[in-house]
Amino acid sequence: MGNKLGRRRQVVDEKYTKPQGLYQHRDVDQKKLRKLILDSKLAPCYPGDDDCGCDLEECPICFLYYPSLNRSRCCMKGICTECFLQMKTPNSTRPTQCPFCKTSNYAVEYRGVKTKEEKGLEQLEEQRVIEAKIRMRQQELLDEEERMLKRREFSSSSSMRGATEVDYCSTRAPSFASAIETEEIVASHEPDATPAIRPPPRQRQNREDEFDLDLEDIMVMEAIWLSIQTTVDLGYG
Repeated sequence: MGNKLGRRRQVVDEKYTKPQGLYQHRDVDQKKLRKLILDSKLAPCYPGDDDCGCDLEECPICFLYYPSLNRSRCCMKGICTECFLQMKTPNSTRPTQCPFCKTSNYAVEYRGVKTKEEKGLEQLEEQRVIEAKIRMRQQELLDEEERMLKRREFSSSSSMRGATEVDYCSTRAPSFASAIETEEIVASHEPDATPAIRPPPRQRQNREDEFDLDLEDIMVMEAIWLSIQTTVDLGYG
């Protein structure tokens, strides 16, 4: 009574114990593959169907529909036998990552056709994943909208600051211009106004110094001339 019943061999048509030609399998041991399928360790190599049926499962690798799929031990994702052979051949000793969750030492098991309970749980999980993706997308859209509003507010505030600075400069400029115009008007109404431009104080001072220097030279020259005249008069006298 303590003996456990061994795994019961499933009855599989012989043609479903070998690949159906979905891929070119060159390194597959046909005898070992056949034994794994007959021992219910791998799903039969049923031909994939393009159309979805109520009792068919979709392989997420080749997107074809099968009566039953293998289950990944790490994440329980379904995969058909031919796609699994592409990931890891039965004779391979190299570690393989799960194509779904990237867990190392990828392995699968075959549990037969899914029950209604398993299908219900799977649909519920898929619904949760879809709802989570929708929430994430909505949050991304809200964040993007908030960033756009901040950019617009910053752009409008920058434009207002620029306009205020321009107005300030434009109101300051006429006061300087009006002062210049007033000076010109006052100068034009003076009695002996001349169009000549007044030299700067430093330039005028230089000209006065030059005038003083010329006057001294003239006085010296006059004194020399008078001395010469006196000498000539004395000589002729």
